[in-house]
Amino acid sequence: MNHYQHTMTLKASPAAVYAALTTAEGLRAWWTEDCDIATAVGGELAFRFGAHHKEMRIERMVPCNEVQWLCTGAHIEVDSFTRKDEWVGTRIVFHLAQDGDSGTRVRFDHVGLVPAFECYGVCSEGWQHFLSSLEKYVETGHGTPYHSVARAPESTHLQE
Repeated sequence: MNHYQHTMTLKASPAAVYAALTTAEGLRAWWTEDCDIATAVGGELAFRFGAHHKEMRIERMVPCNEVQWLCTGAHIEVDSFTRKDEWVGTRIVFHLAQDGDSGTRVRFDHVGLVPAFECYGVCSEGWQHFLSSLEKYVETGHGTPYHSVARAPESTHLQE
């Protein structure tokens, strides 16, 4: 199959990675802060990235081993795209395996996201960013998710 795939080894336990993929706190910390999260098989997930959005149904959850979602709704707001819902019907699968004493090997598959899709380039770049964010989050506690609102700058104190 010629769908989008990525494999990485994270310096975190399978339990920590699984929690990042299955809890509201985890998903908001590495993918997007603007989301609605279910936590059981059959539940619905909604992820928003400004004008873009994705809806998923949880298809499979095997603790510390696998998470699988089916995309049931999508809108990619890129003017040049003739189809803005190419993700619908694709599957997102995270396979987790213990790697050494404290690591996790993650095989990520976006089954159905193929190079023939208009969105393939944009989406593969997006996955590179967000999978790196997942890695940062489980290893340091701080990911780089999509921020739904502009953040206020750090306050500064004027010296007199």
